[in-house]
Amino acid sequence: MNARFGGASAILVATIVAGGLTYLLQAIVLAALSDVAYLQYSIVWSVLYLVVGALAGIQQEVSRATVVVEPGAPRAGGSVTARFALVAAGVAFIVFVVAGVFWAPQTIETDPISIVVLVGAGAASYVFVAALSGTLYGLHRWIVLAWMITIDAGLRAVFIAAAAWSGAPLLVLVVAMVLPFPLSIAATWLIVRSSVRGRTRLDVGFRGLAWNASRTVIGSAATAIMVSGFPFILGVTSPDQPVAAAAVIAVVTLTRAPLVIPVLAMQSFLVVYFRDHAGRLGRSLLVILCGVAVVTAVASLLAWWIGPEVLHWFGKDFPISSWEIALIVASAGATAALCVTGPATLARNDHLGFTTGWVVAALLVIGALLLPLDPAAKSVIALCVGPLVGLLTHLGFLARRPSTRPSAA
Repeated sequence: MNARFGGASAILVATIVAGGLTYLLQAIVLAALSDVAYLQYSIVWSVLYLVVGALAGIQQEVSRATVVVEPGAPRAGGSVTARFALVAAGVAFIVFVVAGVFWAPQTIETDPISIVVLVGAGAASYVFVAALSGTLYGLHRWIVLAWMITIDAGLRAVFIAAAAWSGAPLLVLVVAMVLPFPLSIAATWLIVRSSVRGRTRLDVGFRGLAWNASRTVIGSAATAIMVSGFPFILGVTSPDQPVAAAAVIAVVTLTRAPLVIPVLAMQSFLVVYFRDHAGRLGRSLLVILCGVAVVTAVASLLAWWIGPEVLHWFGKDFPISSWEIALIVASAGATAALCVTGPATLARNDHLGFTTGWVVAALLVIGALLLPLDPAAKSVIALCVGPLVGLLTHLGFLARRPSTRPSAA
């Protein structure tokens, strides 16, 4: 138990460091770019992490399925994971580039096709990050995971901050976004290669991994729509109000991150924890959700009190009120709670419950953003209603008896 607590501490510290770097980076970019340039940057960032967030479902499923081998046991897990990662990376690249041909020219003003290809390459490289991270979670290699999380965020913060302050074009900023993925996995693989090979097996075969991962990817895509993909969707649904949309994006980026990002980054750890402590899942879930509720209440009050002033610190006079900022922050608590109940359903091998809760929430968010309201008002509705209904959906599935069906082989 102490080792597991230490593991949580290592991952949490790395997540806080990575989140702090990303938070600082977004503040630097907001100050360095014009409103229109910031909106373009935010849309590309949002698209990249919408795809990365979806592909994080691969990490969660590999984490759940990875089992440490005993001496003399079959050792096929690594080869299955590697073959699946190669196939998934190719599919991710092709699907993203083909889709980008349709939406990018209408959304991205400069070099849209080049940017789509770069983001697609970043998405493909992230598949290998997800596969290796999932294996490391299954092996309980917490320190290595903490290193991987930190180096990825650190490289990205340095690259993008340097590009933004130097006045680099959007294409260079995109290179700075995606390059840390292959660099971080290369650095991590050099450290763990000899100690990971042959150490794991999966509780599913290739087909079972593909089927389960496809469902977790759908659920994770819905997660990403509500978190990383929100600026992209808001920008698409508010084409005639760029300044108002930029205001909401800035508030969502700067104020929701401290609540959502740490819990989001801990999902694979929570899957493994809930799986290994199934007997007290309900009690653990209640404690964590209560903690999220308390932090959310405090953060919402602070947002109402000093939210507008924080925006002024960055030289921005955005048309958004204190109560709208507070409600956006409050909505982050429901999203963070979803990031806890999701792993709980997945740990019980309830892929349907995991996917349904997130998809219902994401559909409600998209539906609300299509309302004929100003960006701030419809964003508040979207970010409050969607996560709350999704949370209730997850809790409904968790209230059922645990599934006794074995995993697909």
